[in-house]
Amino acid sequence: MDFKPGEIVQLKSGGRGMTVVRQTKDQVDLIWYADSDDALRTATVTAACLSLIEFDDDDLEDDD
Repeated sequence: MDFKPGEIVQLKSGGRGMTVVRQTKDQVDLIWYADSDDALRTATVTAACLSLIEFDDDDLEDDD
């Protein structure tokens, strides 16, 4: 599966949402915010291990 920068994905086994930075062949570079230590984290994961998280329009509205 091909992922585009900015898409939100997660491991097929579950876990937190991560943002796609880029994809090269079958590897996907990811970034996410780690609440536990208030830091950004990165990883490179095989695309076959990821699934796209799709949001409804209601999920994307601001709560201002």
